[in-house]
Amino acid sequence: MSTKAYCIYNTTEGDLNLLHWGNFSAPDSFFALKIADKTVAFVSELEYSRCLQTSCFDDIFLLPEIRKELQSLFPQKPYWLAFFHFLQKKYKIDQFFVPNNFPAFIYAQIISEISINFDKDFFESQRALKTNSEIIEIQKACELTALGIDFAKNILRQSQIKDQFLYYEGQVLTSEALRSMLEAYCLSLGGYATDTIICGGLEASNPHARGKGPLQANELIVIDFFPRLQASHFYGDMTRTVLKGKANLQQERLYNCVLECQQAVISKIRPGVYTNDLMQFAIDFFEKAGYGLKTSQNGCEGFIHSLGHGLGLDLHEYPSVSHAPIELQSGMVITIEPGLYFKELGGVRIEDDILVTPDGCQILSQCDYEVNI
Repeated sequence: MSTKAYCIYNTTEGDLNLLHWGNFSAPDSFFALKIADKTVAFVSELEYSRCLQTSCFDDIFLLPEIRKELQSLFPQKPYWLAFFHFLQKKYKIDQFFVPNNFPAFIYAQIISEISINFDKDFFESQRALKTNSEIIEIQKACELTALGIDFAKNILRQSQIKDQFLYYEGQVLTSEALRSMLEAYCLSLGGYATDTIICGGLEASNPHARGKGPLQANELIVIDFFPRLQASHFYGDMTRTVLKGKANLQQERLYNCVLECQQAVISKIRPGVYTNDLMQFAIDFFEKAGYGLKTSQNGCEGFIHSLGHGLGLDLHEYPSVSHAPIELQSGMVITIEPGLYFKELGGVRIEDDILVTPDGCQILSQCDYEVNI
């Protein structure tokens, strides 16, 4: 029977499976492997004590000691080739598998003598099914996300309308100012957030525009907030679209269509459902409502992105809720975020975080859907 080893050489931010395997964060690259249920780490002197004290790796090796052993065992071989031969001998490994971002300089040194293959699917799906403790951390992140959304909405509620612009505490309220206040508030609650989207008016017809300049009355404002907990590194992710003033009929219809689509999709989530079927449902829903995808020289309009994505230690992880057929399983956490975007009207996106449960699903992100504030 062959023994397979899955290997990573990266920082924990570069490959979050390292954090998942060992509950250990390091700013410098280190080597780790997974053999069945065993996880092994090879770290420098800088990280050795902390790794011993705080990580949950099963075996932890100090690299300088390994280097000495390699010199005696494989004196004529390059370092990484000797290192992989050492792994083969110690753990009786027949095959090594690596992610697509595995360093080319290591791969080139070992490929002539070592059986090594890429396994993108394994590494992408490692964190798909959340444990109870991980779900608790995601719930905490969702609670923080909801507090942040409410914080931003309350500032908009308190703002005053003067000559179509929003003023807060005597100053014109800009996307940049509201984003800074929201991210500072998040930091005070034990999270951190960057690149928060607060985008109003016609600029919001571009889903990933962060937003800039003064916010105006009677325009749709997309607030997409995705903070990360400082303690456990888990993410929350929620989007709400609001309007200060009075929505016109076009804006109301657009908003209600997105909300109805989102709620209808969520009602269909349960184990055994395929992600591509949810995606197609949303596409058909918008087409029937008269908001089908349109393309022109100015770009694309309508529903122009995937329906959602996995959520956990990373903001976007497996499974993607898009055209690829992935079967939902109990324990997965996904976002559902349909949106509509039009150059002459702006954009609407509504996003929640959903836990797939044995008999259906649970909405983890709790925040009202009020559009007029």
